[in-house]
Amino acid sequence: ATIMKELVDREGDLEEDDEYGMSDGEINDFESSFGVEYDPYYDEPYEESELPVGKYKADKSYGDRRYANGEVFYKDEGTGMFYRQGSRPRQKKFWDLNSS
Repeated sequence: ATIMKELVDREGDLEEDDEYGMSDGEINDFESSFGVEYDPYYDEPYEESELPVGKYKADKSYGDRRYANGEVFYKDEGTGMFYRQGSRPRQKKFWDLNSS
């Protein structure tokens, strides 16, 4: 019973703290707009503490991480969250590149 309570508490905490994740309504809109099934493995952001443990190279411009096993995580400058390669594209305007 204690383990189950901890799981419920943990899931509740995740829902409350998940300000960057998608709501059920946003997931439905995403799936109907793009014709792609929502996959939290790709579509939900990761905090730095949730990233894989292992050797990686950090991109000096963006803070992206490229791991030795081939996994790539792109860092969002605005939130500091990481997105797995294959999820959303980086939105950066050409004329903003020179000002960085």
